[in-house]
Formats: sequence, structure tokens, C-alpha cells
Amino acid sequence: MSVLFVGVLLVASMTAVGTAVTVADFRALVGRRLVLGIAVAVNVLVVPGIAVTACAIAGTSVPATVGIVLAAAAPGGGTGALLTLHARGDLAVSAVLQAVLAPLGLASVPLWAQVSGHDVVPSGWAGAGLVVGGLAGQVVPLAAGMWLRHRDGRRADRVHAVARRVADLLLVGLVVYFAVTAGGQLPDLGWPPIAVMALVVLVCLSVTAIPLGQSPERRAVGMTTAVRNLSLALFFAAPMGGTVVVALLAYGLLMYVMSVPVAVRLGRTAA
Repeated sequence: MSVLFVGVLLVASMTAVGTAVTVADFRALVGRRLVLGIAVAVNVLVVPGIAVTACAIAGTSVPATVGIVLAAAAPGGGTGALLTLHARGDLAVSAVLQAVLAPLGLASVPLWAQVSGHDVVPSGWAGAGLVVGGLAGQVVPLAAGMWLRHRDGRRADRVHAVARRVADLLLVGLVVYFAVTAGGQLPDLGWPPIAVMALVVLVCLSVTAIPLGQSPERRAVGMTTAVRNLSLALFFAAPMGGTVVVALLAYGLLMYVMSVPVAVRLGRTAA
């Protein structure tokens, strides 16, 4: 997938979020530190821990295990806030979580790969550059959208509608890309890896149902947790190639196929 395509999707998503939140929404996060702390622990410890355990129990192949663990250990995917928007979750919670989790992925991905018994190529400056670029793609359009919301609410509403439409179309394109590149190779992976992937995604989505803060906060944490940072995971997986990359793409396909309907359903229920 083109870096430019993913970058435009990230910018459109965060512009849509920025034009829908205010500074007051972020100030309110001061009283939600426990929710944010638990969410970080779930993303960095619980989700990858379940992935490692499930792969060991299912006896998945080494390449499939590496791909699944890399995906599970890479939190802070850029479209988590977009799904939170559709789920009518707390956008401030989602935006802050993405910004906190993305850098943590640089440490958690190689650490959990070693826990699973596999070494990955150290990220070095290239990995740091990827994270910094991703953060800039989130923070800049988010801040610009919030500024516009503060200065001109009507114009912010118009920009929000356009940015959200563009982000939705690009998200559909991303899912189609995953379907085309990995859909036909799912049978080659075997059913155990697919079952493990589905389990990990279900665990992430189940956060929306546990007693963690208010309902909008749970929806935000669940959607943000469900979307893993596949760009970062692919950075580590690229030197390995082959089945590892296929497993990552397959995870991305299942991740969106399972998460998007849940986000839409939650949004309708909240409405």
C-alpha cells in the first residue's frame, strides 16, 4: 500500500476528528487518567500477551506467529480515531491514545517478538522516523481542525463532512487492498492462524463491553485498541518477507472486516 495513500487517509481521519472536538474535551481527560492508563496497559501488555499465548496453543507456523505477534504488539493505528468517530465514542480519548501508543510500539514490537521466541530487525532511526511522521500526520491536522472549530464553527462543519467522506472512501480502498493482496492467500495460511487473528481482534473489540469509564470512553478505547499500527508492524516484517507479510496483511483484512461493522453498529445504538 502506497505510503502516500495511507498518509492521506491519516490526515483526512484526523482532520475529521479535529473539526469535531474542542479544547474542553481534552481538558476533561485530566479526570480520566485511570481509563487512559488501563487502555495503555491493555494495548501494550494484554493484547500482545494473548496473541503470543494463542499462537503457542494453536501451534501456528513460525512465519504466521511472527506476523500475528508483530500486529498485536503494534498499537496506535491511525484509523482508530476514525472508527471511534463512527462509533460515537470519545474522540479526545482516542486521539490521545493514538499519540501515546504509537511511540510505545517501537519498544513493544521487538520486545514481544523476542518473548514469542523470534528476533526482528532493530528499528533504528528509520523506525523512529516512521513513528514521528505518523505522529505529525495525527497532531497537525487534529490541531488545525480544532483551530477551525474554534474560529468558525460552520466552516468546521463543512470541512468535517468532506474530510469524513474522504476518510471513509480511503478506508474502503484500504480494505479492498487487503482483500486483494491477502484474501486469496488466507487458505495457504491455514485455519489456526486465522482463528488466532480473529480471537485477538475480538479481544480488542470486547473492550467496548467491559466496565471501563463511561460508554463513549469504552467505545473509544475499544475502537482504538482494535486498530493496530500495521505500518509499523510491516516495517519490522519487511526484511522477513513471504508468509510473515502475508500474515500481517491477512490480519489487517480481518481487523477491518470485523471492526468496521461493530463501529457502525455502536454508532447507531448510541444515536
